[in-house]
Formats: sequence, structure tokens, C-alpha cells
Amino acid sequence: MPGARCVNKVSHHLEGVKLYSFVPIKAPNYKVYIVENVLVIPNTRVLSLLPKVAKYFKYPLEANLKLRIKSSKLVKISPEKLSYLVHLLADTLVPLYLSKYDSPSQALIAFIEGTKEGSIIIHCVALVTKRDVKSLSRKPTLFIAVARGGEKHLDLAQVNNYYKMVWLYLTQVLKVNKNIEIPYIPIRTYTMLITFENKDDDKYVEVSIPEFHESIRVKIPIHPPSWTLDDLPEKLKEDLETIVVKPILTGALYAPHGILITGPPGVGKSVTAEVIASALRLKIIELRPSLYRSMWYGLTEKILENVLRAIKTYRNSLVLLDDADFLVGRHMSIHETHVSEITILLRYLQEQPRPLTVLTTNAPELLDPALIRPGRIDAVVIMGYPDKQFRKQIALRSASRYGIQLPDELLDTIANMTRWFSNAEIDALIRLAASKGEGKITEEALLWARSRFNINEKMRASIQNQLRWFGEQFQGITIKYVPNENEVI
Repeated sequence: MPGARCVNKVSHHLEGVKLYSFVPIKAPNYKVYIVENVLVIPNTRVLSLLPKVAKYFKYPLEANLKLRIKSSKLVKISPEKLSYLVHLLADTLVPLYLSKYDSPSQALIAFIEGTKEGSIIIHCVALVTKRDVKSLSRKPTLFIAVARGGEKHLDLAQVNNYYKMVWLYLTQVLKVNKNIEIPYIPIRTYTMLITFENKDDDKYVEVSIPEFHESIRVKIPIHPPSWTLDDLPEKLKEDLETIVVKPILTGALYAPHGILITGPPGVGKSVTAEVIASALRLKIIELRPSLYRSMWYGLTEKILENVLRAIKTYRNSLVLLDDADFLVGRHMSIHETHVSEITILLRYLQEQPRPLTVLTTNAPELLDPALIRPGRIDAVVIMGYPDKQFRKQIALRSASRYGIQLPDELLDTIANMTRWFSNAEIDALIRLAASKGEGKITEEALLWARSRFNINEKMRASIQNQLRWFGEQFQGITIKYVPNENEVI
């Protein structure tokens, strides 16, 4: 506790209230009175707040200030621990500020907690003033309120009420314990209101990286999956359940830790990643290079290291590196930063425990071979163009998603006219036909929509054959959905 580092320390007890008075070592012209309603517990979590508050005391205050600190942990921390912030402010930071920028003034610091009913609980109060206590009521007073709970009531608009309440409480304790009479409430100059809010842990992975005298803040989005196992073809669904979903849900030690999904654009690679997350009841952390790469030397690696360290704590999430073609082989990299980036990711994929990691790519041959070996990536899902039955399923799902009525008798027509279409192109066909039919899908509207697409069936068939060849050459566990030409037609 700061009192251990102070001189002339005195303590008094009366009906559960504890009063400290001491002279700060670094500001000997000042005296500090601290009133505790709770047993204050020093802790590092609250200590980490001090730099966030200190930066506002580097210059003279010129207006009232509200500092919102986002931290789910501090919202729930006990009053005994959060009261430690009052000690930290009163011991060094505030006395030094007053002596440097506002010598005629004194400071009143309080930790107050609001209730749902609108009342206020005072847990801890500190007064930082010159050692001449006879003129307390005549000194201009800076008010620093650490406020938590009942956020609807804790606002700068109500700050004058808080100030009067805290001052009257302090004077009552000083009168009883120290026999100090304070005839009236001094003039309040400025107020700093420090409040706490829940961090958006369910929306972002937020990382703060110290860099020189500043911090770089990076936010990685978290979102729930919007697709389910029913959105996949039956064969792919069964294989994923057997190889991925069931082992992970049962906590099996042999469950996969990484998955690569490959296939041409539009066949549902990202959708499949979301399906896996949905089946495992996980949220998705989407890691994109644009969120962590920097133009400054060495900073990309530093940010990525910190981001991956933070992500490892999110066990109820799936990490998605969509379009992971940027992780090219190190022999092909043209910049040393890319080599370092891949090396960091290789080490991350090797570490356990970590969240399930899924990569998607259109060009698996570009990826660094070390990325996709078992232990880092345990299974590869190879997806081709959909067969006839799955094309019907895609059309029905698309129509349902857009609130469009699709007659069953048109399903065969759609399946026949969408040979070698990707999943995304079938979805686009349904939307285009609905636009032509003014919200309804007719055969005429479908034919009109189909005429707007140019599909090279020979090229698509060649891509499908290349996928089949890749599946045969890949050394590891593969889950294949690559229908042959007869199934597509």
C-alpha cells in the first residue's frame, strides 16, 4: 500500500471507517487524508490503470473530463481492489500535478459506486492539500471521481451532487477523528470522472501494443457463424462430422487442430468454415493481413505476435484465415517481413493449446509447404463445383434466404441450366431471376437470367480434374467433395 512509502503516517478507526494521514515523499509540501470504508487490497490489475490516467495529468486541466475505461474485468473487480486506485492517485500522481500546475488548489479523490436504485456508495476518499489545514474550505478543489455501476446515474451532469456528497462525508470523518472544522464546501474547479464499461469481448479481440511513448491498438473482429451443417452436401457433411466435429466436441486428444479448405472461387470455402464453427458452437475470429501489417520495420511481426498471443486465450472461437494465399512459400517471398510473418504463424500453429484454425485458399500450391503438414493443418477439405442434387439445395436455400417463393417444378430446370456453376453463381442467378420476375421466379425469368452468365464448361471441367489430381497427390488426411462429370451433368 502507498502508506508504506510515506512519512508521518497516522491511522485512526471509528465504527468501521479507517482514516490515514501522511505526507507524500515526492511532494513534502502536501498532506494526504484517506478515508476507507473497505479494506483496500493492493493489486497489479488496478496498478496497470495508472498510466492511462497519468497521461491526462501531463498538462494543466482546462475543462471537465470523462475518462471511459473499457475492461470487463474491472467492471466486476471487488470494491476492495478498485479502491486501490484512490491510494495510487493520492500518493504520487495528484500531489505532483498540483505542485507543478495548480499550486493554489487541492484535490478531492473518491471511489463511488452507483446502485440500480440510483443511490451512491462511497468506498474510499482522499484529500490532497497543503499542510495548512485551516484554509481547507477556501481552496479551489479539483475533483477526481472513480465511479462504477449505475451508469445511467453516474455522469458529469450529476457531478456537483457527487462532489457535495463526498465532501460532506469527508468533513464529517475529519471532524470526528481529527477535530478539524470545515465551515463550508470549497469551490470546485474541474472534474475528472473515471468510469468503467464492459469491453466488447464478444465483438473484438482488442490488443494494445506499446511502441515508444504510445500504444497501437488493434481490433480483430469476432462474429457468430451464419451457416449450418444443413447448408452442405450430404457426403461432405458426414465426413466433417466424423473427422472434425465429433472428436472436438468430445474433447478427444486426437481431434484436429487445423484445417485447410481449398477449391475454386465461389464453391463455399468460407461457408464451410462457418459451418464447422456453427457445428462446434464457436464464434469466428477472422484474421486478415490488413489488420496487423505495418509499413514500419519490425512492427508487423510485433503486432502479429501480440495478436496471436491474445487469440490463444479465446478457446470458444475458431480462427479463420480467409484467402490465405498471402502465406506464400518462403522461397517465393520478396520481403523479409513476409518470411518472418510465416515463421511466426508456423510457430503459432505448432503450439498447443490454441483455438481451431481454418485456412481457405484458391491456390494451395502457393502456400508454404510447412504450413499444411499434420500437426499444424491436420485435414484438407477439397471442394469442387456442386453436383446436380446439391445445386437444387443451393437454389432452395438462396430463395429462402431472400424470401422468394421458388416452385418445386422449377428445381430441375435450375439444376439443368446451372451445370458447372459455382455456389455463388447459383445464388446470383436466383437473385437476378427474382429481379426480372419482380419478386417471383418463373421459367421465363430464369432463362433471361441464365443468358447473362458466361460459363466455360470445358474450363470448369478441367479445374475439377485438377482438384481431383491434387486430392490424390496430397500427403495427409483429405476430405473430398469433387463430383465427377456425370454427377455434375
